[in-house]
Amino acid sequence: MQFCEGHLSFELVRKMPEIDRRAAIAGIAMLFVAAAGTAASPHRRMADELPQLDLESNIPGAFSGWAIDESVAPVLPAPDVQASLDKTYSRVLSRTYVNSNGARIMLVIAYGADQGDRTTLAHLPQACYSSQGFEVSPTTETSIPVGDRFVTVVHLRTRRGTRFEPITYWTTVGERAYSSELERRWARARYALRGIIPDGMLVRVSSIDFNDGRAFEQQAAFVQQLYAMVPVATRARLFGTTR
Repeated sequence: MQFCEGHLSFELVRKMPEIDRRAAIAGIAMLFVAAAGTAASPHRRMADELPQLDLESNIPGAFSGWAIDESVAPVLPAPDVQASLDKTYSRVLSRTYVNSNGARIMLVIAYGADQGDRTTLAHLPQACYSSQGFEVSPTTETSIPVGDRFVTVVHLRTRRGTRFEPITYWTTVGERAYSSELERRWARARYALRGIIPDGMLVRVSSIDFNDGRAFEQQAAFVQQLYAMVPVATRARLFGTTR
């Protein structure tokens, strides 16, 4: 079975209606996964061929009027969920930033050296927040301009009692950023066919605000400012390359 037309097929289904497009992508992705399963098991770890990712030093503690604030902590998984996440992620950076106006942004970056299997693929915030008792809205997708390009992100609205926490997030698999689960599976299968185990990460930005429009606007500005301040090599891995 030949897969040289995989990219073309993926572009064609982008033009379909949303429901048909998702079904087509799912079908193609499953074919790739099945083919990958019959091929030789991936053996090259992308993480072993790249410089070690040091999130603590490469993500600035202060930039563009933001500085680390230890008084507010991001939502963390329950202990049993955390034990599972420890098997998935190699490194996790969790910080709260505050600016001179008292606005706070919570940043979580979870890096996984092995994104080659569905059991080790980065977990999405929907599951994490639901496990903590939050009501979680359906997701919406948008793009944020960063530098001379765009990064596609997901907006998520969560609520637990009087706590409203809008979230902006995206994931990477290997060299690119993805906003949907189907696209991540597609990417993983394509790497498997090349014998590569990709690395990847989840980047989550959130804030406590009942006004989600205001929150998403501020989070977009934060993402843009972060992009401008991280080292170029880290920037490519954090935001992915142009798709």
